[in-house]
Amino acid sequence: MFKTITNPLPPKISVIIPTYNRHFYLKRAIDSVLKQTIHVECIVVNDASTDNTLDLLNSYKDKITIINLETNKGVSAARNVGVAHSTGNWIAFLDSDDEWLPKKLEHQVIHLNHRPFYFI
Repeated sequence: MFKTITNPLPPKISVIIPTYNRHFYLKRAIDSVLKQTIHVECIVVNDASTDNTLDLLNSYKDKITIINLETNKGVSAARNVGVAHSTGNWIAFLDSDDEWLPKKLEHQVIHLNHRPFYFI
């Protein structure tokens, strides 16, 4: 099933951030998602980190969805868990050691709105 954006309002986008022992980078990644200029759902999947990742995530508990895996399953499994818990019309993936500019998703939605024939 393909989704075409026909509504002039931006769709809800679920951003999935899998993480494992990336405490020192994760804040930057989460903050860049929360600063997006369109509505997003941020889901962080903690893949059984053993560093201070959980403490950092708890400081965002009112702003993001946190999923804690009991055993390390790997990045692909963590992404799949995040997708299974998402509620958005679109899915975007962000690595926990990366960050986005504030209008990244807005630009992508505008691009797709002008090209509804793209089947992605």
